[in-house]
Amino acid sequence: MKILLSVIAGFCAVFLMINPKVVSETIRVSSVSCLEVIVPSLFAFTVLAIYLQKSGLYRYALKPLTFPLSKILRMDEELCAVFVLANIGGYPVGAKLLSELVRQERLSANDAGRMMCFCFGSGPGFMIGIIGMKIFGSAAAGITLFGVSFAVSLLIAGFMRTRGNYELKPAENRFELTTDSFISSVADAARVMFTVCAMIVGFSAISAILREIGVYSLFSEIFGTGEIFPALLEVTRAAEIPLSEHSLPFCAALLAFGGVCVLMQIAALAKNIPLKSFLISRVPAAFLCAVISTPLASRFETIQTLSGNAVVTPFTKNAALSLCVIAMSCLLLVGKKENYTR
Repeated sequence: MKILLSVIAGFCAVFLMINPKVVSETIRVSSVSCLEVIVPSLFAFTVLAIYLQKSGLYRYALKPLTFPLSKILRMDEELCAVFVLANIGGYPVGAKLLSELVRQERLSANDAGRMMCFCFGSGPGFMIGIIGMKIFGSAAAGITLFGVSFAVSLLIAGFMRTRGNYELKPAENRFELTTDSFISSVADAARVMFTVCAMIVGFSAISAILREIGVYSLFSEIFGTGEIFPALLEVTRAAEIPLSEHSLPFCAALLAFGGVCVLMQIAALAKNIPLKSFLISRVPAAFLCAVISTPLASRFETIQTLSGNAVVTPFTKNAALSLCVIAMSCLLLVGKKENYTR
């Protein structure tokens, strides 16, 4: 395995030296995508989710949802709040919130690993605004995908609950409504966004190399479209999948799986959580989402895709979003400096 990885790394290095323009252009486009899709759709909610947890407000702000869920799933309401935020906030949110509970020694790492199986979802913003509108030209398609994803997460949560209780220790402080908690929430969200965007850009380079050596063409011959392979690597590329009768179940399965890039993001964000059960759960989750969404696909087959009308703003002209990324990078560096000085 070490020899194989060394050969692959050497090949990539040679390719980057021989043909840097292809990779650099792909990275530029991927950076624009991060600025215009990932950061706007994830950053604000990630800050909110982390702050709700740090302050303790999520025990009460989400009570209309967590109270009935706690009865259905027979879980602590606070853990139900993590479940809700993880499934509506985007892929990194669940890993970040559960990691914080483990860091505080309020939840065991094993229990957090079990909860990761259902505290995972792309969120309605991405499903509706990107997948629903770009592939199907319909917000209803995105809402359908989110409904299927949330229902499957509930099913998995119910199944995992049969494997044992989740023991959550009470919080030391009831509330922590301070400026420090808000500032640290923004800094933590910046670190999450930095990890997510860096992984997406890194995978775009890998994707460019694979495209140039003919892997896309091979998948196109096997599956009829070359867009499937990059979507399996990096889930945001699902928006490039052409409309067909199988688009809805495939997108449902892909979003439940998350893609290789997202799985590696979770591994980076949840270093103190065992992920074996989580990784195994992606297979039945993808299968269930595909099966449930298949009967619903016919209503979206005839909708024309709007992806051809998408306009990408050049990176150099997008000053506001560029400043947001610079600010997040500064927060990340400040956080690292504080860690080194302690």
